[in-house]
Amino acid sequence: MFGTTNNQILPLISFDLYLEHYHQLIKTLKKEIDLEQIHNFLKRHTEGQFQELIKQENYDAIVITTLDQHIVWVSDGFADMTGYHKNYALGKKPSFLQGGSTSNKTKQQIKEQLQSSHNYKGSIVNYKKNGDAYRCQIKIVPLYNSKKELTHFMALEKELKVA
Repeated sequence: MFGTTNNQILPLISFDLYLEHYHQLIKTLKKEIDLEQIHNFLKRHTEGQFQELIKQENYDAIVITTLDQHIVWVSDGFADMTGYHKNYALGKKPSFLQGGSTSNKTKQQIKEQLQSSHNYKGSIVNYKKNGDAYRCQIKIVPLYNSKKELTHFMALEKELKVA
């Protein structure tokens, strides 16, 4: 016969710790995948000055454009953030994400900063495929080839939570 015991069933506390580690691991793996894909895409075009930036920055998506701002590459996170498939964005300008609440002043600031210093850091109102507006934190950096010639712009984008 089996005897009765006073054993209690407790919640699995270690699972909470596991999930916290799991989410951090997934974020790290996504960055490594982005780095590998960008490196493969740009190996003929630029020097590898972008690796440390990607490792250090907190972003949801990466967008690489030509100098005339046509999108040539986006990370997998772009589709998650905007709702647009990666292939849909290729060849378009990032302005396809803008709409009625997008500030003309901000658009002008971005243009001027890229022309003068080849950098921009700030935020802009963009629109998802479903029409929802969101505030997008953007850090745009220049990419240069081995001859130190500007070849592309890389934007690290993060959707900001609106309170």
